[in-house]
Amino acid sequence: MPSRRQLLQASALASGLGALGLTASTIQAATSGPVYAYVGTYSDGGKPWRGGRGLGVHQFVVDGATGALKPIPGAPPAVASTGSDAKLRNPASLARHPKLPMLYAANEFEAGSVSAFRIGADGALSFVAEMACGGKDPAYVSVHPDGRFLFTANYASGDVSVIALRADGGFDSAVAAVVYKDVAACGATPCKPGADVVPAAARSHEGFATSDHDGPHAHMVHSDPTGNFVLVADLGLDRVISYRFDRITGVLSQPGTVAVSESSGARHFVFHPNGKWLYLVNEEASTIAFMRYDSATGVLTLVSETSALPAGFKGTSYASGIRMLPDGQHFVSLNRLHDSISLFRIDARTGAPTLVREEWTRGNYPRSCTLDPSGRFLYVCHNKQGDNVTVFHVQKGDIRFTGHYVAVGSAAAIEFSS
Repeated sequence: MPSRRQLLQASALASGLGALGLTASTIQAATSGPVYAYVGTYSDGGKPWRGGRGLGVHQFVVDGATGALKPIPGAPPAVASTGSDAKLRNPASLARHPKLPMLYAANEFEAGSVSAFRIGADGALSFVAEMACGGKDPAYVSVHPDGRFLFTANYASGDVSVIALRADGGFDSAVAAVVYKDVAACGATPCKPGADVVPAAARSHEGFATSDHDGPHAHMVHSDPTGNFVLVADLGLDRVISYRFDRITGVLSQPGTVAVSESSGARHFVFHPNGKWLYLVNEEASTIAFMRYDSATGVLTLVSETSALPAGFKGTSYASGIRMLPDGQHFVSLNRLHDSISLFRIDARTGAPTLVREEWTRGNYPRSCTLDPSGRFLYVCHNKQGDNVTVFHVQKGDIRFTGHYVAVGSAAAIEFSS
């Protein structure tokens, strides 16, 4: 049984990591025990960036000493996201329930759905149910810290969904998903898509990064550290939307927006531990937008946009994932085509980010990165032609490759359970 000191340490760790913008599932308990890893994949190609070589949700046990991923003894290598006999449907984004042994996968296909899995005592997943999300091609899923509602960012339809959860973590099938259109967030004058041209920041390195400014494209949805607001990054609108969130009813209301540079492609964001600073990856400009955040009002203010690519780089690259490191003084972002991890240092006084260096990801087209529950290892997922997950050791605000790879077809995202 853990001591009172261990429990207090675990509580403090949970509070700190939650503020980092990490999901509750990445908080390690005070007691030692096995840690399990789940990798979401693209299992149906359809579009060039998907690859389509995944088998569903792949499942592993983590070697606590080295960070290596190994098969769960006696468990199948992967589970389908729509039942054992159903067609696979790109379970490319994953999220843990903050309190229960449940894992959720957003199924990125035109009709759009979310699957729920129960995590067994041995770490193996068992399919529970699938529910329509009401939007097309959900590219991101997250769970509110209270564990009563789940959110999806529906890329193709440009909206977000709120899905009610039961006390056992299953879907409340009696309540249909509620959908909120991103274009309506600007009120009487709807947000307009940016021009589908090379953003100014990309032109500076002679790049040709353009995509999907034909309409709204919600790419990420996540609650703020307080749980009182829900934020949405929309790539097509080049904006971040902030909604007030009713923790009882799940209703999103009083939206406000902040724009980044036109055509830059707002993608994913992460909060600083102080809850006052937010860092956003702009996919097409390959920049980091630094914003100040008022947790009382949900208002974001753009401060600066900084290149995520090394000085002197020439050519095209698409930025993707972002993750705060445990020290709260650094964060990392990913560059696809340049195939690198950018390490940023945060000014403790102003919050301004400074690019320190880049590290090769050891794979092709890195889509996302996630820390394990201990915060000692960073995992990078490569879809498209990469088909692997690579492991990096995190120490003193820096990262280094461990030498460990695991082959996973069209790996898109990784989530943990301990």
